[in-house]
Amino acid sequence: MSEDVTYGLVGDWRGVEDALRCFAQYLTGVKGSSVATAECYSRHVRPFLAVVVGFADAGGLRELSAVRVRSYVTDLGGRYAAESLKLAATSIRSFLGFAWMSGWTDSDLRGAVGPVVTHRSGRLPRAISDEEVRRLLAGPDRGTGMGVRDYALLLLLVRLGLRAGEAAGLRLDDIDWSAATMTLRAKGGGLRTLPIPEDVGQALVAYLRYRPAGVADREVFLQLRGNHGRMTSSAVTQVVARNAARAGLGTVRAHRLRHTTARAILATGGTLAEVSELLGHHSGHVTSLYASFDVASLRELVRPWPAEVFDV
Repeated sequence: MSEDVTYGLVGDWRGVEDALRCFAQYLTGVKGSSVATAECYSRHVRPFLAVVVGFADAGGLRELSAVRVRSYVTDLGGRYAAESLKLAATSIRSFLGFAWMSGWTDSDLRGAVGPVVTHRSGRLPRAISDEEVRRLLAGPDRGTGMGVRDYALLLLLVRLGLRAGEAAGLRLDDIDWSAATMTLRAKGGGLRTLPIPEDVGQALVAYLRYRPAGVADREVFLQLRGNHGRMTSSAVTQVVARNAARAGLGTVRAHRLRHTTARAILATGGTLAEVSELLGHHSGHVTSLYASFDVASLRELVRPWPAEVFDV
């Protein structure tokens, strides 16, 4: 492979940090991934490489086998929740593909990671109720900069069903105020444009008045403590978890609000196709999981129980 793809480390193992740096450059420069995605993948690949280096010693990745990869991922399954395991597996699989193209491994080991199923049989998406949404949104103190930011972020997630990474990656240039739309860098590298509801627009404007000036990062949502850097997807999830706990809702993550958006669409007469379009699903199978929310439509599929069965 050429050095413009592998960034000068063809067949040359220089250690974990150099490998992660080159991997991140590959993701952003070749695959078109966001910086946030590259950072997220690197967080999962770093412990994997630490184990690999300890196992392979000076041989670097050359001695890595499919059995070793599968053993590592299987071990994670005993410690990670399903969604976290899927993200870790995706990150490792991506790195192994990069390592193979870079000549760090003698074979393509991506298949050794294997599929990770996150929606198990009988496990349906869980949403929070309308009352719980009200309590969640009533929590942030909108007399403070952090409260205004948290409210805008929570409302955006609830009303538009954004993924945590999409909210974190939203940039000032992605918002077209004249058209009342925003363009999102969707999962998989595509772009999708969504309308901005009036209440979301008002919340964003209120937050932008507090947003620190003179910050180089163009992301909309910033950390309001320390160096005011952009928020990561993990930071977005922490905002949801913190405010949910304060509202007495227990453990609620950002993805739960995405399920809540789907439920709200179906509850007001929307269709699964509309859910798929708003949430940016690539697979109809994923959207079909929300059929459990559409009780009215499911009721039409139920055939009446024949009365004569009870005639004894």
